[in-house]
Amino acid sequence: MLGVLGAFVLWVIQIVGTWVLVGLTVMALFLRTSFSLFTLARTIVTAAVVLTLAYRYGLATDGFFGWVDAVIVKYGLMAIVTSIVLVVLAGVYVLVVPPGRRRPRLVRLFLSNGEGFTAPGPLSILALAGATTGVVAWSMNAIEEYDNAFVSLVTAILILLPAGIFLFLAPLSVAGTIFNAANAHPALPSLAAPFVTVGAIVLDRFSGKIIATPDSLKDPFALTGLLITVMLSAIELVRLRGRGQGLTQDAEAGMEPSPNPIDETESGAPAPR
Repeated sequence: MLGVLGAFVLWVIQIVGTWVLVGLTVMALFLRTSFSLFTLARTIVTAAVVLTLAYRYGLATDGFFGWVDAVIVKYGLMAIVTSIVLVVLAGVYVLVVPPGRRRPRLVRLFLSNGEGFTAPGPLSILALAGATTGVVAWSMNAIEEYDNAFVSLVTAILILLPAGIFLFLAPLSVAGTIFNAANAHPALPSLAAPFVTVGAIVLDRFSGKIIATPDSLKDPFALTGLLITVMLSAIELVRLRGRGQGLTQDAEAGMEPSPNPIDETESGAPAPR
C-alpha cells in the first residue's frame, strides 16, 4: 500500500513540477527590460538554420519524431555553449569596472530593475532553465518506465504539452536573447552571440554522426550564420556605445556616473544653494 502511495506521490510531483517549472521559465523569458530588432534578427537566423538542417537532415529515424530529436540535439548543443559563454561573460562584465561598482552589476546578473517592474537577471534564468530541463527530462523518461499502458498514456498527455512548449520556445528565445542577458546590460547579448555561434559550430562538427548534415551544406550554412551574427552584433554594439551603453558603462543609467555630480564641488562638499 505504501509503495503504491509513494509511486502516486512521485507521479504527481513529476506532473505538477513539469507544469510549474515550464510555466515559470516561459514567463521569465518574457520578462525583458528590452527587446531589440537585432535580438529578433538573431533569433530568426538561428531558428532558420537549426530547423532547416534538422528537417532536411535529421537523425537516423524518419518522420516527425526524427525531426524533433534532431531539433532537440541541435538546440541542446547550442544551449550548452550559451550557458558557458554567459557565465564567462558575466565574470568579465563584473570585473571590467572598479571594485566599488561591481556589487550592483553582480546583483543585476540575478535581479534587474526594468521600467516599473523587476525582472530576473540572466544567471537566474539560466538556473531556472537548467532546473526545468532536468525535470522535463526526468518526467519524459518516466513515461517509458510505467508498466501500465493507461498510466503511460495519461502521463504522456500531461507531460508532452508543457515539454513541447519548453523544448521549442525556450531555445528559440535563448538563441536571440542569451538568457535575457540584456536584463543585466544591453551589450551582453551582442557580445555573447558570436561566441555562441562559433561554439555551436564546433560542437556541431562533433555531432555529425548523429545529425547527418552533409559537409557541403553544413559549412556554408555555418559560415553564413556566423557572418550574419557577427555583423548584427557589431552594428548593435556600435549603436549601443553611441548611446552611452558600452560594456564599461552602467546599463541602468545609460552612462557612467559623473565624477563631479552637479550638486557637489570638486572637494565633495555640497555646493552652496
